[in-house]
Amino acid sequence: MHFKILGFTILQIFEVYLILSFLLTVFSVIRMYVIKTFACNRRKGLRRMKVLRDQGRFMQFPVYSMEEIAERKKRGSVRLSVFLNDTGKRSRCVIVCPGGGYAHLCTTDEGYPVAARLNELGYTAFVLEYRAGLDCSSHAPMHDLAAAVRFISARADQFNVDMDHYAVVGFSAGGNLAGIFGSKAWGYEKYNAMKPGCLILGYPWTNINHWMKHPYWNIWVALIGIWLSERGNIYMFGLKGRFNKSKRDSVCVQKWITPDYPPVYMFGGGNDVLVPMAAHTDVLAKALKQNGIRYKYEKFFDLPHGVGLGYHTSAEGWMDTAVRFWEDTVKDSDN
Repeated sequence: MHFKILGFTILQIFEVYLILSFLLTVFSVIRMYVIKTFACNRRKGLRRMKVLRDQGRFMQFPVYSMEEIAERKKRGSVRLSVFLNDTGKRSRCVIVCPGGGYAHLCTTDEGYPVAARLNELGYTAFVLEYRAGLDCSSHAPMHDLAAAVRFISARADQFNVDMDHYAVVGFSAGGNLAGIFGSKAWGYEKYNAMKPGCLILGYPWTNINHWMKHPYWNIWVALIGIWLSERGNIYMFGLKGRFNKSKRDSVCVQKWITPDYPPVYMFGGGNDVLVPMAAHTDVLAKALKQNGIRYKYEKFFDLPHGVGLGYHTSAEGWMDTAVRFWEDTVKDSDN
């Protein structure tokens, strides 16, 4: 009798847990979408594009040549938007990679507004629309970023940028792309591209396939993690390739940190139900520390996912901090 009562009580507690955790997760997701509508400031990016267009200074380019696109038609979806600064002075180059889970691109939230802010800070910025969704294939985004670096390098005088110590800014899956690109094994060296001088990562999705080693108390958040990971793996590696362990490992940034990895600025949000800090940025920070990499890690405990520049949130101003960190690393490396 006592065991029946105990079993019934445990079942009731579990049911309450499922209901309450589900409601909390739904609330967190709704809150995320509400906050990102004003935090990203889409209008900022669109206004900047209009100003540059009116001045005849806005440019967009395919990253690949016609011959390269003819070889693989999906390369034709890769595009680079150029946001020239207003100072007329030569600036360091910044490449911005928006997120989207390798299923799509959040360019209007995490691309154009970020480039507009970088313009305000005096930098010429490039927004990379890499292959995602059905256009994606094995490590295609890494190929695209390398092609963008080579494209800009070949036209550095035209764009009036300095490629030495260039920075790559990445959000969510774009943070995964930037993080992998910073490695020798699967990044810049593999594709014969210049090494980044700094990586600037916003709530990066760095630990795509090993996050279950860091258990979640909320089963619904864990299910979201499984869905995001497997969706990303399918787009990147296909239905069969997603089961390949070496391929799955190849997109987990912390596994490829070496002592010569670039300096990193990153931030994460404590209310991020898509890319929780404990399973992603905390894991990356540990790997960076173990390898003696210079990094700055900011935690904003009330912050959800997908906030971009973070206007009207606790993260507002993070870009200024990141740029100062970047410039400090450049000064120290030149001394």
